[in-house]
Amino acid sequence: MKKLLSALLLLIIILIVGGLGLRHFAQRRMESAIADLRTAIGPNASFTYATATPRMLALGARFTSVSYRDPTVTVTASDAVVGRVTGTALGGQRFGHILLHDVQVMQPGVTATIALLELDGLVLPNGGPARPDGSEAPPRLDSVLLDKGGMRGLHVAAPASQLDLTIDRAAIAQYGLGRMSHLDLNALSLQINLAPRRHVAIGRLRVDGPDFAGQIASLVQSGHMVHAVGHRHFDVSGLAVDAAAPLLRIGHLLIDHEATANQDEVETTVTDLSAWPMPPRDQSVLHMIGYDHFAGMIHALTTVERQSGQMSLHPLVIDAPGMGRVTILADLDQIPVDDPMSLMDTARIVSATIDWQDRSLAGHVLDGLARSRGMEPDAYRRQVIGNLDASPDPSMQALGRFLAAPDRRLRIALRPPRPLNLLMLGVALSMAGDPATAGMLGLSASTP
Repeated sequence: MKKLLSALLLLIIILIVGGLGLRHFAQRRMESAIADLRTAIGPNASFTYATATPRMLALGARFTSVSYRDPTVTVTASDAVVGRVTGTALGGQRFGHILLHDVQVMQPGVTATIALLELDGLVLPNGGPARPDGSEAPPRLDSVLLDKGGMRGLHVAAPASQLDLTIDRAAIAQYGLGRMSHLDLNALSLQINLAPRRHVAIGRLRVDGPDFAGQIASLVQSGHMVHAVGHRHFDVSGLAVDAAAPLLRIGHLLIDHEATANQDEVETTVTDLSAWPMPPRDQSVLHMIGYDHFAGMIHALTTVERQSGQMSLHPLVIDAPGMGRVTILADLDQIPVDDPMSLMDTARIVSATIDWQDRSLAGHVLDGLARSRGMEPDAYRRQVIGNLDASPDPSMQALGRFLAAPDRRLRIALRPPRPLNLLMLGVALSMAGDPATAGMLGLSASTP
């Protein structure tokens, strides 16, 4: 019994002495890491805290009242837990785990707060290019690696830009050059207070597949996103855009994008779509023909050949139960594959086939035209149909048959002798009754 008590006492002494030694080692390690960090951020920045306690078995520390300041940004947190730190701040450092509470980021004109920020597998490489004053810049966002991260309670205010953004929850995984990243946002709200005021809300946004870091690097270096091979999936639900009154509602938006070196295949589905005209609404075409707003769905299959700059819609379907259903098959060229914002300026229609199944739109259009001419709608309808029936043009006759019985399908074909710029299509269609314009469009109509 005495030997057992002696052994237990010896074990306790070893644990106490070993624990004190381990704590002393952890303290020295923590102080060395903090000294490296302060050296790395340079003389123009500061890192301060109220208390720092080493985490002996986690190769890290717990801080309170943390603050980082440099000439461009100030970052504070009420407390921080940093664990499993390897490497050095000078040569590249990996943080196995970081947990921050009550974070505040302040830059000139912008303030951001985060209730909780949690990061796992964060790698901060060497600093970025040298600044003009010779000091080393912090690592660029596109050069950072992150296994996964999450935050709650984000609020960004930019008074100068009149922007206010909140996100309830957000999570990101596999961030870094060459990694296929994942993003998941819940309850996003963006308030734009510049006139005209706008409010954008998203219930949930999920993005799978893109190399976020690579896209950021492309934006920084070239001003646009680089083409990347692989699969991307975008899933948005509960999208709403409002001004003084509703402008847009989307129940669900799905985009699947399969990209190879030479081709892009994109499938887009929009359901529970409602869109209202921009104010003043009583002057909108939609209102003039008797509709308050558009309600329906959209489904599109698109193929883009990158080398030739050609696009095929096969098909684009817009289905509005209160108006009608249109199905479009089209081939276009001069597609700006790396600059989609300029598509309307450069793209041309090579050919198109449009099938229209009417539910009420034809009658609304005729009634609106009658009102604009001060005529009784039925009399105007008989006049229009009579004139079309008397036309020698088979396409005009087909249009007359359709208006006389709009439950039948109307097919419009565009086969322009030369590709037609998209911006000119609306103007040309408004003049389609002119035989010369119809010939320029290669336009024909039928009721199959």
